Amino acid sequence: MSSLSTSRSTPPLWPAAVSLVLKISALGLAILAADAIAGSHEATEFSVPSGSPDETMQAGATFANELDPDAEISFRDAQSGSLSVSRVEGNRIKCIVRVSPETGEALKPLGRFLNGRLERGAQAMWALGHEIGHCKLRDAFLNRADGHVADASVFPWLAQEAAADAYGILSVERKLGDKAPVRQAVIIARMLSSSMYRDNAHATGHYISEALALCPRNRSDEDAVQCAISTAYYTVGSIANDEQGSPYPVDSPPQLIYELGLQKIAAVLKIYDDIAQYKAEFSGADLKRFAFNEVSRQGDTRYITAESGQQRTDMTYGLADYYGFKTGELVTDDAHSVKVMRIDGADELDWLLTLGAVVHTEDGESLHKGDLQH
Repeated sequence: MSSLSTSRSTPPLWPAAVSLVLKISALGLAILAADAIAGSHEATEFSVPSGSPDETMQAGATFANELDPDAEISFRDAQSGSLSVSRVEGNRIKCIVRVSPETGEALKPLGRFLNGRLERGAQAMWALGHEIGHCKLRDAFLNRADGHVADASVFPWLAQEAAADAYGILSVERKLGDKAPVRQAVIIARMLSSSMYRDNAHATGHYISEALALCPRNRSDEDAVQCAISTAYYTVGSIANDEQGSPYPVDSPPQLIYELGLQKIAAVLKIYDDIAQYKAEFSGADLKRFAFNEVSRQGDTRYITAESGQQRTDMTYGLADYYGFKTGELVTDDAHSVKVMRIDGADELDWLLTLGAVVHTEDGESLHKGDLQH
């Protein structure tokens, strides 16, 4: 939920502008040299790590798929809280959500502050709705009504969190009815959590309490998405107002703060002609510190390992799971087994390279963003 969430405390994974904090344990497997692997075949079913959700989390996942039928939701036994990844596939966003299968773990760290204020099932719905909200915000900017493309990573992380909070609140209220005390519970829990943990990155309570006044309608998912966008702008405007010595007093209409946010974002928002130009020009930097080695290729499918810098620590499974790629094992003719991520087709390879990865192929080439040969 909201660590990025690592319970959603880590920033989202698309921006170069937002710092990424990977919380992945080292797996400790030495990387095998690419030239030692020949005649390989898959040894395990390629998938993402999974666990068996309890009844509450299964209901929450069902709700999340009502909000986004194409979202990929999986349960990780080792996951505390929840996180979401959004990946550009074709002209759309692929939303990938990872969450603990056990309700108590899935709702960390905000659960302790929501308990007693919001029923457990509603908490799970809000936590997963929050993750879907992150994906919806980005999708709205990549698929603007005017046909142009922008990237929501221009918003500071706090604004993205506030937007996801607002989307989750309205989505649950629409499902359960406005008698469910969702907004009040979330606002109070956010204030208590950010104060106790000194967590400014998730101190969204004040912003969403005011920004929701900009959202009089909640009849559809489109209304909730628009509210998320308005909340992001309002948060930017409120931060700017504070930095400028509060030219707008605290009791100013939220529309004034929202318009200030519009001005601040318009000054830094890059507009692309279309999704093709965006994908060609946008480049992240999240994966530059990792070395990716292709160990086998079968048609358009590549099997790739990843090691961490000079430590030569195998990060394949951790990185693949975090970025939404499939994982499994490859067995060679000489009975060696190596953990790999499977990259299916040009879209997945393009996204891996867009995030800053450089892939060293079996042929000795180095694929990077903009390389026409891949």
